Amino acid sequence: MLDLPWRKADDAIFATLLARRGSARYHLIVERLPADEGWDWAVWRRGDAPEHSRHGRSPGLGTALAAAEMVAEHLGARIAATADA
Repeated sequence: MLDLPWRKADDAIFATLLARRGSARYHLIVERLPADEGWDWAVWRRGDAPEHSRHGRSPGLGTALAAAEMVAEHLGARIAATADA
């Protein structure tokens, strides 16, 4: 896993990464599903068409965080995280 500054707010965990080119930011979110049914994760960039976002479900928090980070890297995010959201 990357060493990201994940932030918790209410029932969600967030991180933001800069794109390799330009100043676009990838937004990552992980949320617990109801009734302890696992964790939902999503990765997107503001302004991109919905089909360019990625999302999934993982059985545990660690695997959800790792999945979101791997997808963000694959989509072109830098490893260095941004300081703001």
